[in-house]
Amino acid sequence: MSDSSSDELIGITQLFVNLGAESKQAEVMAAQLLKRAVQIAEERNISKVEAVGTLLKQVVQARNGEETA
Repeated sequence: MSDSSSDELIGITQLFVNLGAESKQAEVMAAQLLKRAVQIAEERNISKVEAVGTLLKQVVQARNGEETA
């Protein structure tokens, strides 16, 4: 795993912890989110950063009980 991928994983893991997940579960969720972001980026021909942002927005909206698109 590259330094930037590791940094992304750490940052997103911390976000999930801040949202109330246990550390181990947060790390699994972060890894899954990053994997899905790569898939979405390729499918939609967008950047990985944009895909991650879209997924994180959906996570936060779901956490807040809002409907996601």
